[in-house]
Amino acid sequence: MKIKAIIFDKDGTLISFDSFWLKVSEKAIEEVLHKLEISEKIKNGITEKVLSAYGVKDGITDIDGVLSKGTYAQMGEIFNDILNKYGFNFTDNEVTKLLHQAYDNNADAGIIAPNSPDLREILIKLTENNVKLAVVTTDNEHVTKKCLEKLGIEKYFTKIYTDNGIYPTKPDPFCALDFMKVTGAEKDEIIMVGDTETDVKFARNADIKVICIAKNEKNRARLLPLADAVVSNFSELYSILN
Repeated sequence: MKIKAIIFDKDGTLISFDSFWLKVSEKAIEEVLHKLEISEKIKNGITEKVLSAYGVKDGITDIDGVLSKGTYAQMGEIFNDILNKYGFNFTDNEVTKLLHQAYDNNADAGIIAPNSPDLREILIKLTENNVKLAVVTTDNEHVTKKCLEKLGIEKYFTKIYTDNGIYPTKPDPFCALDFMKVTGAEKDEIIMVGDTETDVKFARNADIKVICIAKNEKNRARLLPLADAVVSNFSELYSILN
């Protein structure tokens, strides 16, 4: 295997996105509204507007939406913009801080499921072939650790990069370039595996190749012109790399 290192996105790549994030998001938004003492009469309306602004429609998250590819700071700014339209006067920083805490507090509400039934088996095969693995996610450290531990796959990753206020977030190439230094991999020996346009931009900014996972035709059509390859599920990844 020529590839020496692989960087994985987490949500929608390693774990099933909507089964985890939709319920967690609903609970987190409710908690923030409660802490801000927002009237019960308008809570539901605000929650629906926030989820819609995050890219959620009919229980499905748009891969180009902020819930799928954004940071907590971006989510907090959107949330506060909606609150401002209702006449409330909070700061972006205040709402972002509460939202970040609320996601941590409600992580148990989501169902942590692998994006493929053979996820762990494939990661084991890769590590047995001396391929170094990393996770780069815009999620925070607490939730990321919880998800990887629940799936029993945390130990297979040499590095885990999260939105911790230290590492620049995707699509900034910092984490990819840092992992290349850690592993000694050259640009043609490392690959990004993700499921959004942000993952593609991240790879391009680092001048490395990218494979995208797209389970439905809409996402496949969006990503095909951008990525080096697009697969319908995680199970196809190992055969492509060999």
